[in-house]
Amino acid sequence: MSHQFKPGDLALVTNHTYPPAIGLCVELVSRHLVGPVDRRDPMDPGVYEQEGGDPVWVVAEMEGESGAIVWEKWIMPLRGDFEPEQQKAKEVEPCA
Repeated sequence: MSHQFKPGDLALVTNHTYPPAIGLCVELVSRHLVGPVDRRDPMDPGVYEQEGGDPVWVVAEMEGESGAIVWEKWIMPLRGDFEPEQQKAKEVEPCA
């Protein structure tokens, strides 16, 4: 399912490599495209912007000031009925 996220949207973190982040309500700050993560050097964050990379969001926790980076595939929007606008069913008018 494709969502049209934008900065300021609220979202739920559904998965993360840092388990305490799962289930947090966050505000989306900025979207970036990043390359694969290199975990060989523990002091290197391994996340670098790359044209054509995978989408991630910088997020801010709703109940604190800390932030994180979350893969776009691991967030669920907290608005409407969780469906993109173009997929919502149109209301059927009753017959007279």
